[in-house]
Amino acid sequence: MSKLIDELLQEHKKLFSLLDELRNIGRKEVKEKLFESKNLFLSHLDKEDRLLYSKFDEAKNLGVNVEENVLKFKKEMEDISKDVVNFFDTYKAGIADNIQFAGDFGKIYSMIKIRMTKEEIQLYPVYEKHFG
Repeated sequence: MSKLIDELLQEHKKLFSLLDELRNIGRKEVKEKLFESKNLFLSHLDKEDRLLYSKFDEAKNLGVNVEENVLKFKKEMEDISKDVVNFFDTYKAGIADNIQFAGDFGKIYSMIKIRMTKEEIQLYPVYEKHFG
């Protein structure tokens, strides 16, 4: 496994560890964990853009046949990231309504979990095949 894919997988684990902590902490600690989670999420996206998607873009520009669904991953992640960042920004000042937070958190958690699972099963193996 390439160093990049290993790092991205470790970041997935760390992000879900932080999100799992968010489920089980009190309102006062939420702010700090949200900030930490948001920073890790954005850092992870930046790394994927700079080091993963850029390789697929280069390959496509050189005429390498890269699976079309891989190219759709970047656009899909842009849409998901807007929702995730909006969630973090909404609750950065704290939680006013526990029920609303729980619903929003569940939606974002599921969205990220599904996306990262797809990356691990579909995207990262293609990267390894072409560049690993």
